Amino acid sequence: MEIDIEKALERSDLQFIDVRSPHEYREASIPGSLNIPLFDDAEHSQLGLLYREKGEIAARRAALQIAAPKLPHLVEQISSACEGKIPLLYCQRGGLRSFSLYQILNLCGMPVFRLQKGYRGFRQYVVKRLDDYQLQSRLIVLHGLTGVGKTAVLKVLEKEGLPVIDLEDLAGHRGSVFGAVGLPEQRTQKEFDTLLLQELDRHRENPWIVVEGEGKRIGRVSLPPFLVETMDEGFKVLMTASLETRVRRIVDSYIPAEPSPELLNQLKEAVNALRRRLGNKKIDLLLAELERENFDRVAASMCADYYDRLYSDSRTECSRFDRQIDAEDINAAAGQIKSLLKKVEKTTTRPGTSQK
Repeated sequence: MEIDIEKALERSDLQFIDVRSPHEYREASIPGSLNIPLFDDAEHSQLGLLYREKGEIAARRAALQIAAPKLPHLVEQISSACEGKIPLLYCQRGGLRSFSLYQILNLCGMPVFRLQKGYRGFRQYVVKRLDDYQLQSRLIVLHGLTGVGKTAVLKVLEKEGLPVIDLEDLAGHRGSVFGAVGLPEQRTQKEFDTLLLQELDRHRENPWIVVEGEGKRIGRVSLPPFLVETMDEGFKVLMTASLETRVRRIVDSYIPAEPSPELLNQLKEAVNALRRRLGNKKIDLLLAELERENFDRVAASMCADYYDRLYSDSRTECSRFDRQIDAEDINAAAGQIKSLLKKVEKTTTRPGTSQK
């Protein structure tokens, strides 16, 4: 039986099974899905080449030869993976890969669903939801210079069960020229959009949500326009801390006790990317400090010569702040924001349900 994505997401008795290649699955997938590929990456590439060179019939016959010996094992894998739930198969477009396994499972007497339009249909659903999203919650937006502790405060608030969306965590990027240093590969736009929609829906009954102020992009992912606009209209909190405190936090965030050569190379690449903006002399001095592992000096110089100026240049008249708090102590700053939220909640109308 076929099912569309909206009906599928309403059910709790289905287990999404992604039958695409591991590479396709890693690039983007439906949250909670398990990857049980009909073809591995090499086989998928081989069949694509055959399709382009010799046509659909030749590719189908080759696909049958590759898949046939695997089918008994795939059936067992799917049966074991579902743990009492009904498998819901999907491929890229709702085509032959999911259809073939769907038919085999049917022949074996297993209850099974197949997702209409496959992953592409899910992606279209996410894009449309974000395009049409009506955010009813008010945003409490944390601002401040690099290293002031915005992310750390978000973590404290989240740990205490308050409604928080950490946009940089969703993006897998810290949102600056050094944003990818020491982190796994940044998430794709597809992954970011999916995770963001999940978080928005999870908090949609809350009268307010705490976020960190961001621009239109975090690394290589773009924020939906409605979210950027809502942040601009939100309750803006300016966090402040001394340069000494900020430098310590920056170094603690980026530099482990024993930095690897790979991490040092990433730092050097990030510094070199600013050569046009800061000039050869400044960059060469920073690279020399990195070689000597004088990370405090590098962080202090980056604050004074780059981050603080960049932040100042990006502030506009409409970015006035509704409240300022001292963030020398992260837990105390989080406590101030909690107190602030109680006051904001009294003046905020409880939202209805966001548009689906």
